Amino acid sequence: MNQILATSNTTKAKNKKNKGTGPADIKTVVKVFAIIMLVFGVFIIGTGSYAMYKDFEAKNEATTKPIITETLSEDQKTIQLSVTHDKAIDRIEYSWNNGEMQIVTGNGRKNIQIDIEIPGGTNTLNVKAIDVQGQEISTDKVYTAKDIIKLEVSGSKLKITAENQTEIAYMTYRWDEDEEERIDINATTVEQEIDIPMGEHDLTVILVDINNETITKEQKVKGVTKPTINIGIDETKEYYLITISDQTGLERVEFTIRGESKTVAVENAETELKYRLKLNEGDENRLEITAYNIDGIASDTQKVSARK
Repeated sequence: MNQILATSNTTKAKNKKNKGTGPADIKTVVKVFAIIMLVFGVFIIGTGSYAMYKDFEAKNEATTKPIITETLSEDQKTIQLSVTHDKAIDRIEYSWNNGEMQIVTGNGRKNIQIDIEIPGGTNTLNVKAIDVQGQEISTDKVYTAKDIIKLEVSGSKLKITAENQTEIAYMTYRWDEDEEERIDINATTVEQEIDIPMGEHDLTVILVDINNETITKEQKVKGVTKPTINIGIDETKEYYLITISDQTGLERVEFTIRGESKTVAVENAETELKYRLKLNEGDENRLEITAYNIDGIASDTQKVSARK
């Protein structure tokens, strides 16, 4: 009897022990496994995204280029060239009109400034900046220098003046399509007077500095002569005999006789005028005459005196 009861109790104990490996335990294992896989997936996705970001960042950094800025000075004589970058600059190359190249080494700098003198006339500044990774950027910009050549007409003469920062080796000038005339300068200033042919003509003036840079000025110039005045006395010594002439035509004549001034307007732009002025008895009869032509050119003032 006791043996039967013992056997029955053992069987119940085994049944209780076997209940721990049922469906509930399997669900728990599945849930834990799913959580682990989810965390692992998030980790993998995060790692991949970070790697992609770093790769994009690296590529973006590799393609950045230097920045070139050009600033014209107030007097329009120089340009401040500025090159900046987030990486070291290897070198800067610049030239005018793709001519002789000037090179400035970076020496590990990330910000470089250079003052460049503007040559005369209109020219193109070519600039290239290169960083230590070989990335480069180029710019081309046209600059026109401040007009330093001045032309002043005086009758049949033309005065050419100029002032330049760089020494001027020589200048040339040409009327219309005629051959050039050359004048050596060898100074930073120019002051030359040349003859103007009669009529209106195209003048080209070129200054060439010691660096072979050129400054050019083209302008129409009208050449005129000054009016001429001839003063004589008649045979009886009673009158001044005055002849005034001009090739382009006279506009007015200014007289001062014995301290009294008078202006005579000329009609129809006559090219020749003749006057008789009476001489006063016992007087010095001081006379001054200046004539102006229709281009506003004045004659040399003539001064005479005659006692009667």
